[in-house]
Amino acid sequence: MARKASRRVKTLRGFVEWAEQFTDGKYLFRGVSKQLYKLEASAYRRLPEGDKQKPHELCKVNRELLERARLLGHAFRDGQQRSDLELLAELQHFGAATCLIDFTRNAFIALWFACQQSTSGEAANGKVFAVRVDEPVRFKTVTHELLAAEDIDSFFAEDDEGRYPLYQWQPKHQNNRIIAQQSVFIFGGAQIDIAAECIILKSSKRELLASLEKLSGISEASLFPDFDGFARLNAQNRQSIQSDPEFYLQRAIQAHQAENLDDALGYYTSVILLDSDSLTLAKAYTGRGLIYRSKEEFDLAITNFTKAIEQNANDAYAYNNRGLAYGRRAEVYGDAEDRDRAEKDMDSAIKDYDEAITLNADFHDAYNNRGAAYLFKDEFDRAIEDCNKAVTLNADFHDVYYNRGTAYLFKDEFNRAIEDYDEAITLNADFHDAYYNRATVYSYTGEFELAIEDYTKVVDLDPDDANAYYSRGIVRLQLQNWQEAKADLTAAKQRDMDIIDAFLTDHDSVVHFEQEHGIQLPVDIAKLLME
Repeated sequence: MARKASRRVKTLRGFVEWAEQFTDGKYLFRGVSKQLYKLEASAYRRLPEGDKQKPHELCKVNRELLERARLLGHAFRDGQQRSDLELLAELQHFGAATCLIDFTRNAFIALWFACQQSTSGEAANGKVFAVRVDEPVRFKTVTHELLAAEDIDSFFAEDDEGRYPLYQWQPKHQNNRIIAQQSVFIFGGAQIDIAAECIILKSSKRELLASLEKLSGISEASLFPDFDGFARLNAQNRQSIQSDPEFYLQRAIQAHQAENLDDALGYYTSVILLDSDSLTLAKAYTGRGLIYRSKEEFDLAITNFTKAIEQNANDAYAYNNRGLAYGRRAEVYGDAEDRDRAEKDMDSAIKDYDEAITLNADFHDAYNNRGAAYLFKDEFDRAIEDCNKAVTLNADFHDVYYNRGTAYLFKDEFNRAIEDYDEAITLNADFHDAYYNRATVYSYTGEFELAIEDYTKVVDLDPDDANAYYSRGIVRLQLQNWQEAKADLTAAKQRDMDIIDAFLTDHDSVVHFEQEHGIQLPVDIAKLLME
């Protein structure tokens, strides 16, 4: 059996993503507290090195254990004699070394065991094994009839083909501990093939245990719900795991700043699952909203920013962040030509920017963002008004010059547009969109060489920008630089741009273009723009 991908995880989200790969069959899981531990029965470790490849020696150790247990009167329960396997299962769960390897159907339970400290007390990575068990040729299921008819020796005998089978067994008469842990035992004389392993980082065990208890109710108390477990849980030397929202919040912020977004999501979620105060919850929801917005999952972003506002209604930044999420979703709807939904979202964005400015009258980001929203709605004068205010609050903000320049562009105030694009580029020499729009203005004013210079800068910054190649090609057509124009139009087409549709959007036809500019296109270029 080929192994599936292994993974090192330190958050509950990362573990879930690892476990989600096991959808192609039936799997069992086993967690061990130390990464170096092998997938082997506890009794196996008691064998001399030379006997470890001899199944009958493992059987012998267990037979001797059973005989001693029966001599001491442990073979009976409720007046009924237990079978060999039933007695071994009970011994296993109270710490005896047996041939049984304890698995669980629940990957979270396996994770809990992997998050325990190693028996030596040293800090160590844990590990979760996944084993596929729905292959009847390799795994035989122990039925009630087989359980009653066979003793331990029978399960370590060769089959008709000279192989040692493996057995999986879920006890019918289960104690509370077996039920709680969803235990399934695997045993036999053959080696178990591992489907995948997941390494649990030692530095994350504490927070994983806290998350498991909060999210799934999995704890030592729930997994050992018997008298022995209760007594062990309340021993004098035991320390409880304290839930610390601030600890998780700091880990989330650190992961977020390092752009480990999935880890940060897990930590922010841990904060939310705990009984945190309102300000801490608001920070966690805001963090999740920022991550979802960066992933362009705008619905989730808006939901999280809304929850942040519910926790702290006086946070201007939360309104601004939700406004940006509405604005980005509006742009997606606009690209999909769903103008009604786009307008509705942009109106929601403007309301959020209004609230942010009400809470903080000097919030230059909110003014700029509201200006961009008005620009989207073609309300150019209102856009310029907001951009002017943003400039007075922060004169070094390159985005606001770009937005105001674009408003001037749509108002055909080309000189003002160029002045703002100049300033935006001065503040950010790699401002791709500012170069592109300035080139567009130059093409409108007939300054074709300057337009080509700016389009070339755009291509240098982004060699896959099909629009820049197309626009530069159109300018070169007007200059009758035929070969260079053809190369640009071809480059745009090679980047999956529909240059014919773009050309007909700008011009009614090739004939109209020729009449407008007083030129005649070569046949090969005319064909490129028509077919």
